[in-house]
Amino acid sequence: MPTVCAYQTTDAAELVLPCPLMEPRVIPLHATLKLNTRLFLNCLDRVSDETARTRSDEKTNSIAYIALHMHDARHYLGKYLGTEEPNPFKEITEPAQSIDDITIYPSLAEMRTAWMEISLVLEQRLTELTDEEIDRLSPQDAPVFPVDDKSILGGVAFLLQHEAFHIGQMALLRKQLGHPAMSWEV
Repeated sequence: MPTVCAYQTTDAAELVLPCPLMEPRVIPLHATLKLNTRLFLNCLDRVSDETARTRSDEKTNSIAYIALHMHDARHYLGKYLGTEEPNPFKEITEPAQSIDDITIYPSLAEMRTAWMEISLVLEQRLTELTDEEIDRLSPQDAPVFPVDDKSILGGVAFLLQHEAFHIGQMALLRKQLGHPAMSWEV
């Protein structure tokens, strides 16, 4: 497997070094995936399993539920891009329609580990996408995403925006639960 594109740390800043052959339209999506990967972990920083399962009311999701949903969505993104990695939480998420259907949660440590595993696979897959692949229309069995661009590229952009939405929810919930604001730092 080729090396995943990495960050170069300098005294001045961190720079994303795109793979030399990465399709140019994918570069900002690759950077967004990496940012979302980090911010997801930052949202869970110093949050206990018990606190993560706390709901402020019956209409609000918990951090644990949102994290599990995001992990499931990353696996969907992998499938959407033709990389089917086994989802270790499939038995929990597949039958669930809402938070009320989930009675057992993996630990946050298990979710962090699984998040990083699927994230590395997706980072690599994005570096391999060709212009032909990203210009294809979304598969017929894919949901209709609420974006004008109905190509694979548009679908990936929507799914990454979906992640950012949920990262914002988790960041707010962690503050409501008495934790400091989510860090933007590495």
